[in-house]
Amino acid sequence: MAYDYLTKIRINRPLTEGEVGRRIDVHKPVADEAADAYTVFGMNDVYLEVCDSSYPQVGWGLLGFLLCFPAFAFLTIEFFQSAVVDTPAMVRNGEQETFSAVMWIFVAITVLCCVLTVVVLLRDCFNYRHKAVRFNRQTRMVYAFRHNGPGGVIAVPWDKAFFYPHRLPSNGLAGGAPTLMRCFVLDDAGKKIVNTFSFGARTVNGADESTPIGKQVLYQVQANFEFIRRYMEHGPGALPKVERYLPRGPSLRASISVWFYGIGAVGSANGAMRVLTILLSGPMFLLSILHYIAQLTSREPVWPTDVEAACGNSASTAMVQA
Repeated sequence: MAYDYLTKIRINRPLTEGEVGRRIDVHKPVADEAADAYTVFGMNDVYLEVCDSSYPQVGWGLLGFLLCFPAFAFLTIEFFQSAVVDTPAMVRNGEQETFSAVMWIFVAITVLCCVLTVVVLLRDCFNYRHKAVRFNRQTRMVYAFRHNGPGGVIAVPWDKAFFYPHRLPSNGLAGGAPTLMRCFVLDDAGKKIVNTFSFGARTVNGADESTPIGKQVLYQVQANFEFIRRYMEHGPGALPKVERYLPRGPSLRASISVWFYGIGAVGSANGAMRVLTILLSGPMFLLSILHYIAQLTSREPVWPTDVEAACGNSASTAMVQA
């Protein structure tokens, strides 16, 4: 198993027919438009650097910790007190041992829940400010950052990488099925998945992809990949101008922009959508603050020297970035 932020992905397995059927041919256009979708950290003639698809999600783990950890900690204390100190009058002497054992089971469960909330917290805080993916058009390699130090980067040739739009299971809390671009790293035979990472735009598709609305939402992910594909196949000159680049360090303004990206167009659609936009603005602003806090607590990602050497032309070619 591999974890992509909070999503568990099965690896070390054969490709499914569904995945094979959705594979993208990097030598053919996947969309009529190319959109950066506010996912680009920087770009020059040598490489394009974009965020991984979990970048706009940062803040959910911190929110989950703030909401759940105090509750589970309180329950742990209560169950512990019941198991060790308190013996309710309704519990007869012969039943005290059973009652105490049940309370200890509850203590163990709530402690595990506390640990789980801390694990979720560490997906956001005290981690890395971002986990970028570099597309090097000079070497035709793709590098996905995972952590500092040895073995911290997934590297795969552009022409051998397995790219496909990954539609995750529908989630009622998320409002639909999260959809993003995923890369599978395959074995030498090209049949078995040995590693994976996601990158770029992430959307939530509440409709079936066969419907007009479902196709439109999927198209946002495809258009973002088309931006990357055109860069790799034709260079930065073939791309539309990037209006805004993501900053490499913490920025409250950028965190707000990430969460509110595209909401203006939605809010101007009609009256009902405008009301919905207003209602969502409060929670989205809160998540923007949590996104910023998570970045403040986290480390700067450092690319290994071999990757920097492969992208070394950036020293002589100006890197366009925020």
